[in-house]
Parts: sequence; structure tokens; C-alpha cells
Amino acid sequence: MLFAPRELPQLGPDVAHDVAAYSGWVQARERQKRIHSERSWRDRGNPIRELQLVMPVLGAPLASVERTLRGLLAQTARHWAVTVVCGEERITEVQDLMTHVVPRRRRHQARSRICATTGAADHVWEGISACRGHPLALVFPGDVWARDAVKLLGASLTPNGIVYADDDVLAADGTYVSPRLKPDYSPDLLLASSYIGAPLAIGPNVTGQLERPTGTSPGAIEHELAIAASEVADSVHHVAEVLCHRSPWDAGELGTPAAAEQVRAALKRRMDDGEVGAGSIPGTYRIVRPSPADKSVSVLVPFRDQPRFLRTCVDSVTNTSHGDNVEFVLIDNGSTDPEVLTLLERLDARADVRVLTDPRPFNWAALNNAAARIASGDVLLFLNNDIEALTPGWLNALVGHAYRPDVAAVGARLVYPDRRLQHCGVVVGLIGAAGHPLIGLREGEPGYMNMSVVTRECSAVTGACMATRREVFDSLHGFDEALGVDLNDVDYCLRGHAAGYRTVYEPGAELIHHESPSRGTAGGAADILKFVERWQDYISAGDPYLNKNLTRSNASCGLASSEEKERWTQWYSTLGSQ
Repeated sequence: MLFAPRELPQLGPDVAHDVAAYSGWVQARERQKRIHSERSWRDRGNPIRELQLVMPVLGAPLASVERTLRGLLAQTARHWAVTVVCGEERITEVQDLMTHVVPRRRRHQARSRICATTGAADHVWEGISACRGHPLALVFPGDVWARDAVKLLGASLTPNGIVYADDDVLAADGTYVSPRLKPDYSPDLLLASSYIGAPLAIGPNVTGQLERPTGTSPGAIEHELAIAASEVADSVHHVAEVLCHRSPWDAGELGTPAAAEQVRAALKRRMDDGEVGAGSIPGTYRIVRPSPADKSVSVLVPFRDQPRFLRTCVDSVTNTSHGDNVEFVLIDNGSTDPEVLTLLERLDARADVRVLTDPRPFNWAALNNAAARIASGDVLLFLNNDIEALTPGWLNALVGHAYRPDVAAVGARLVYPDRRLQHCGVVVGLIGAAGHPLIGLREGEPGYMNMSVVTRECSAVTGACMATRREVFDSLHGFDEALGVDLNDVDYCLRGHAAGYRTVYEPGAELIHHESPSRGTAGGAADILKFVERWQDYISAGDPYLNKNLTRSNASCGLASSEEKERWTQWYSTLGSQ
């Protein structure tokens, strides 16, 4: 062990583990909605006029069907209709229920349809076919939509788009549990897990392009349709409101993801040659994208003294990347330790190592830019000298993403030597300018919505381990040397985002980061102030990959408090005086 681990701040419970606080929050919001009814979405100039809901009954008990119908009848917007699809053997009891529950004056909004076969996919497809040409949403028996669900979904839905919102489970005792406060659209996360879930509304021009699903369960179909619809939609909008409450007896089945072959079919449609395998926890997938056989990678490592770190870094990367075309560019920023100088003599004799001596005052961006200019690799991998590679395969996992044409940067899962989490992506505006969510998460814990163990988009990744294609690096003009120490890696990712690229977190690449948990901010207020001024609009809008209702005050993914904006403003006001 290269350092003695120190105590990290205690990671508080995430929103899913703080049941009392979350349930009270939802109940308060529902009361506010009843008091302050919003304008009808019909009055907002949206071209969508009526949302057609498809409810496949299958083997659901009538009590679940009734629960869902009563939730729909309570909607503040009246511009919806539901088609209940069931087998011929259930049509009488379903129609009797609908007659009992739906008032006579509103029966034009509820109709039944017989499906001749018994499969879940057939029931769903029967309903979709009956509603083609209309905006559509699936609703499963047991789902209770919030009173303003139709209104808010319709307000954001366009003919060529899709809209989804957050969900939870309404327990038998009336408490709200298992919240899924989701990020904005994350296509890699959607392939890896069924994170969109319900509710999902699909524009009429999108429904016309959907093909019959092949899933065998409601949950698998829900996931499959979300993937397929997102492929043909020209926009995927997220409403950060809890609009669907699922029942505890249905939520388990509905949480099942699409089968691996359905994810493979999606990759095939996209001409993506990734291989689908099981994720590290049930219900998730890992997609391994092969990198070109002739790939070349330059590993850029700035350092000063600390020979144990440098030796461990170079040796571990070498030992876990056999057969890969890898060169090291080691940037010596003024080492004086005799042990380092001896180590450099040995390393410099290797054909795959180049040593760049650059004793200027420490500027992380400038050192790496200088190294990039002499590096020969198609992919540049920026590593801190205190990184230790663990097992083979991590490099290919990063490089496979880096070669994707719309990806600017790829980051790894970094852990402390005791295997607590150090990095699973960066959230802009977290604990100040930017921070690491879930830092300190214990080994074996996936984190809120599995954030630490699934591939997903994020706003930025740390430069302690960041891969990027040479052509992207050149097009973005490298790192901004005006941000000499802090936040230049985050700034690089955000500039990539502005240029139309994505940043990806890949947990299949796990490495040890020997950074001391007590290490402070090295660059001081000047870099932070410059970064915040540059990206003020992005920070004010809220990082799209962390739900706006989750806290920015700490790393826990707990609920946000009402004072957070004020606290952040107070923090920001202190930067100019430092």
C-alpha cells in the first residue's frame, strides 16, 4: 500500500435509502399540485392533442386494473384515452370493471380490445396497432399516474419525440419508496439497464416506425420499446418529476430488463459491433466494444519525484496491456530525488518509453499538452502517476469507447487502495464547481441507480485517467493552460459536449488511485473562479446527468434541500476574495 488511507467524510444515505424523507417530499409535492393546479397543456401551443394509453392486462388481477384506471380518472388534463387489451377469456370481467369504475360521461375515454393470443408482446402490439398515428404511452396494471402526468408529458411531447419521467413504488401502507429520480437521456445507460422505465410517452411519428416487440415480460417490453423509440426519435426529453407510482406487487416484474438478444438487436440496427454480456449486478448489461487491431495508445504521465508511484504506474500498465501497441510519454516536472533519476535511466532505455523533461512551474494542462505534441498514439490516455492498473482488459475497455466517433472522453472507475470508490464520473456544480458523486462508497455497493457499476454518459471524467482520440484532442485544442491545475479536465469534457461529443464513464476499467482522500484543492480560487464564470450557464441549468431533485451539497445522491442555491451562491461569492 502506497499511502495510509485516511478518513473520508461519511457518505450519507441516498434518496432511495432515506425512505421517510423521500415519502414526505413526494406527499408534500402532491399536496402542492392539488392546491396550485397548472394550466392545461392544451393551452401551451403543443401540437399533441390526445395521449393514447395502452394497458395490456395479461394475468393482472382486476384490483390492479382498477387502481390504474382510478389514477387516470383523477388526471388534471382530460385529453387522454385508454385502450385496455386482454384475452377473450377476460373480456367480460374487464368490461364490467370499466363500466363500474368509469363514469358514463367519460366512457368515450376508455375502451377494451381483445387479443387473440396470450403473449405479453402480442397484447402490447395489439394496443399499439390500435393507436397508430396518435401519441402513445404504455401503462401497466398497478401503475398510478400522478394527477398531472398527462399534462406534463403532453406539454413536452412532440410528434417526432419521446418523453419520460421519474417513478417510484407506492407501498401498501401509503408510503412512497424505491424512487428512481433519473438523469436526462443517457443512451449508453439505456442499453446497460432499463433506467427509463415508466412513464414513457411516444410521439405519433415515432409510434409509426416501431416494430412488434419480442420481449416475454412487461418489463422486458418496456425496456425494448424505450430503446427502439429512442433510436428513431429526434428528441428524448426528461421531465424531472415523479409521475408514475408503481405497485409493490408489480414493480419487481416491471423492473426486468430486455433480454440480451434484444440489446444485441439494437446494436445491430445501429451498426455497432459491441458484444453484450452480463453486468456486474443482475438486471444490467456490459457492452464491450472492440478497438481496432492496429490501435496505438500513448500513455501520458506527468510526475515529480515519488519513485514508488511512478514505478507502480508504469509496471502495472505494462503488465496488464500485453500485446497492445502502447507507448509511455513520461513528463518529468523537475524531479530531484536520486531514486527517480535512477528509475528514469532504466525506463528511458525501453523502446516504448519516452521521457520529456519539463521543469516549468507545475501546470497540469501545459505539461500534458506538451507531451501530446510528441506522442504518436491515435488514442491519448492521460494518467496520474499514482494510478495502478489491476487486471488485463481495462485498456481495451477505454480505447473501445474512445474510438466511437461521437465520444470525446472516456473515464474509468477509480478506487482507493481499500476499494472505496474514488471516481465514477464528475458532476458539474457538485460541492462547488465540480465533484465526484458517491465518493467513499464501499466496495460491493453499486450506488444510487447503479451509478458506479454501469456504463453511462456524464458531464465529465477526471483527468487522473482519461482517454481521448488524438483527432478530438487536436480539434478541441487540448487542455486550457489558463486553467493550470484545477478543472482543466472538466473544462475539456464540457468543451467536447459543446462541440457535439459525449463523455462516457466505463466501470469495466477499474484501477486504483492512490490519491490521499484528504488531499485539498491544489490550484486555488483563481482556476475555480475562471471555470465557474466560463460555465455559469451549464452550472445554473443543473448537470443533466444528476436529477435536479438530488443534492449538490454533498456526494450522497440524497434529496436536495431548499437552501442549496443560496448556499452555492454564498460559496461562489467567496471566490473573488481568496
